[in-house]
Amino acid sequence: MSLPLVISQLTVMMIGVVDTIMAGRLGTVSLAAVSIGGAIWAIGVMFVFGILMATPPLISELDGAKEPHKIGPLVRQLMWLALIIGMVFFILIRNLTPLFELFGTRQQVIPYSIDYLQSISWGILSFPLFLVFRYVADGLSHTRMTMYISFLALALNIPLNYAMMFGHWGFPAMGVAGCGYASALVILIQTITFGLVLAKHRWFSHLHIFSQFEKINKEVIFKVLAIGLPIGMALFAEGGFFSVVTMLASRLSPEVIAAHQISLNVASVLFMVPLGMSMAITIRVGNAVGRKSKMDTRRAGMVGIALIFVVQIFLASFMLLFPEMVIKLYTQDPKVQEIALVLILFAALFQLSDGIQVAAAGALRGLKDTQFLMYGTLIAFWFFGFLASWWFCFEKGMGASGLWVGLIMGLSVAAVLNFLRFHYKTRIPIEQIR
Repeated sequence: MSLPLVISQLTVMMIGVVDTIMAGRLGTVSLAAVSIGGAIWAIGVMFVFGILMATPPLISELDGAKEPHKIGPLVRQLMWLALIIGMVFFILIRNLTPLFELFGTRQQVIPYSIDYLQSISWGILSFPLFLVFRYVADGLSHTRMTMYISFLALALNIPLNYAMMFGHWGFPAMGVAGCGYASALVILIQTITFGLVLAKHRWFSHLHIFSQFEKINKEVIFKVLAIGLPIGMALFAEGGFFSVVTMLASRLSPEVIAAHQISLNVASVLFMVPLGMSMAITIRVGNAVGRKSKMDTRRAGMVGIALIFVVQIFLASFMLLFPEMVIKLYTQDPKVQEIALVLILFAALFQLSDGIQVAAAGALRGLKDTQFLMYGTLIAFWFFGFLASWWFCFEKGMGASGLWVGLIMGLSVAAVLNFLRFHYKTRIPIEQIR
């Protein structure tokens, strides 16, 4: 189950890699602009991701309890929630540009960042609906479907970027704005495709998701939000932490911003491996809870955490052994390459703690223990990580390296908290997990 999810997450992240590499061909300032605009976009996206992450454990628990007739009505309510979330975040993302001034972003970068942010914001309208469709398939363990549609998105993103950024096939050359429009269009196509699959494919047609229209059921919406909002806050705290660190980097030179983005982009690509595996852990744990098997619940989480730890050792080794080869894919600027070479070594170091924290978080989501995730993430990333990033970067004069020291500290604290919580929760009777 986890391999298709890993491949799906890698494919999704590769869209960001393509954006970053192609923006680099427009110049260092454009690369920096996509980095900063993308950081703000990520703040909203991570919160949406988190809210709707309530879907897989709810679906997998119904599947484990042999109650498939309840899935269709639940998904119809999730679709209402997705539409509302999309509208709210569309308005918010298009009005976050004052953050550039707040964080002291270099003036030469701001206009390009605004262009990118305004264009990609159209994608948030359909993104929540896409997540609902995807999480239904994942929760039912049909993870290959997510993988296939992710491949479709990547295949479309490259030519659309090429056409809209550089002006080909009848499109005007829109630069970084074209990059944003291409991503938004790909998200829309993914959403429509996944909707058709859920309606017509034999794996899902028996659920009758689109068979009838239902009004908003506040009770169901609030039940989902009770689980999803804490996850959203946790991911918002984590994603917001990384985004704010990037905004802090925007006070430095365009070369430093670009080097930071390259290193963070590489780390984010590799992070898709443990993230995809953690989603499988969520589904396995949720299914075991639905079957009321305490032993299987604990085994699913602990085995998943151990497996991800081993995988992260290999990923960290790859980053330590081949940093120059990776960096040269993004930029030919020697100054940017020199800075990125240092930062990517820091990125290799936090692979172990990053893997453990996301694996244990996936297990806790399977238990629906989302309140702890919210508070633990806030403490780890903002009390420890953010303060350390600020202190080492600006007070100790370490620059971008200081920011990465804070990233490592925040991830390490989160890893310890999440693992200990899952260990504690699975030692009690299964009835108390629910």
